[in-house]
Amino acid sequence: MEQAQQPDDLHMQATIIRLLQDDPKTDASKMEVVVKDANVLLKGRADTEEEKKHATQIARSVPGVKSVENHLHIEAGIVHALSAFAAQIMSSSEKNKDTDKGAEK
Repeated sequence: MEQAQQPDDLHMQATIIRLLQDDPKTDASKMEVVVKDANVLLKGRADTEEEKKHATQIARSVPGVKSVENHLHIEAGIVHALSAFAAQIMSSSEKNKDTDKGAEK
């Protein structure tokens, strides 16, 4: 049978969640924070590897945290997908311009 969280664990969990929610670099709505015996487990999704690493840094910054296991999965959000698509279009467009210039010569 699983033990209930200790008051310190609940305080750490609440602090980590608040810090993730307040940080513009993380989307806490897709993350779950579990704290047991001052060991933190991050679960859910992150849009980028940078966001995933940043969530770990935030959790580690909380006083009393012994360890952080990051099980966040990278799942590109719509903004990331559209940015990548736009970059691909721009790259393709630049290649076409270079090809057109070569044909004019």
